[in-house]
Amino acid sequence: MDPITHGVIGAAVAKLTGNEMSIYDAATVSMVIGSVFPDIDIVFQKWGDYVYLKNHRGLTHSLLGLIVSAGIISVVLSIIYRTSIYGLFLWSLLGGLAHSGFDLLNSYGAKLLWPFCNKKFSLGILNSFDPLFLTALVGYIVSPSWFRNYSIILFISYILLRVLMKYLVSNNIHKNFNGKCEKLSLLPSVTGLFRWHFILEEPGRNVVGEKNLLKQKIKIFKELDKIEEEVLRKVNFSYVGKFFSEFTPVPHVLCENIGNVTRYIFIDMRYYMRDSFLHHAILEMDEHDNVVNASFNPYSMHRINPIPNPDLITDNTFFTRLVKM
Repeated sequence: MDPITHGVIGAAVAKLTGNEMSIYDAATVSMVIGSVFPDIDIVFQKWGDYVYLKNHRGLTHSLLGLIVSAGIISVVLSIIYRTSIYGLFLWSLLGGLAHSGFDLLNSYGAKLLWPFCNKKFSLGILNSFDPLFLTALVGYIVSPSWFRNYSIILFISYILLRVLMKYLVSNNIHKNFNGKCEKLSLLPSVTGLFRWHFILEEPGRNVVGEKNLLKQKIKIFKELDKIEEEVLRKVNFSYVGKFFSEFTPVPHVLCENIGNVTRYIFIDMRYYMRDSFLHHAILEMDEHDNVVNASFNPYSMHRINPIPNPDLITDNTFFTRLVKM
């Protein structure tokens, strides 16, 4: 979610726990800062898209990272407000947990168990920016005391509505494809409240499309044939394949031959916009399976970020540790 929404989440949690909406209230300030702080991983952008997106919602969004962040925030605020560090630590940690908790609601997810597990956990029921979600939070913060219980009910009702919508769309898609589905991934479409983007994995192909809950017809964007299982295992085991499988839970691999070079195009099937997928990676190998070229292409195929081979990196600088993480 965006920093504004996270800041509002922190303020709403502070309000819910009975703290004052004031910069002079150390508990409120610690919760708001704690709820925004995990997105400090934007500093990784200094080393480019590859390092940033490889580490985004990892270290600073994990339970371990939230504890460390809460410690830093509480030390600084205890000096400024001249108050107990222990209470500030708990409030800061609560704000951080709210941040990562709500990040789980969108399709990108968060690595809660890093460094023990690199999997991003996600419920996929909200977009990264949801105006109705934000409005419900602001409504709770600014509403008079007699209306706050209704605000909470409206907020919870909206979350439950999104869960129900996802359930109904899932049932509809399974019925339309007559049980051929091996795996179905659903995420909210950025183009409408009742639209859901889906990735349907079938034997031999992946189907990407959109279902509008208010319409009967399903829209198909792409039907992608799978490459041979043996070849797929080989490229997925490469360092590019390992990176991409951590980056997205729904990758697809295309294969094409260019002279003596075989090009594998990795596609993140989650985001389809303007007749194209958003994120890609390229792996090019010669006839002896030596890597000729490897790149990460986020946001556009023309945005090329070389992917260094971690097995060939021998120094131990901060940058190379980020690459290997």
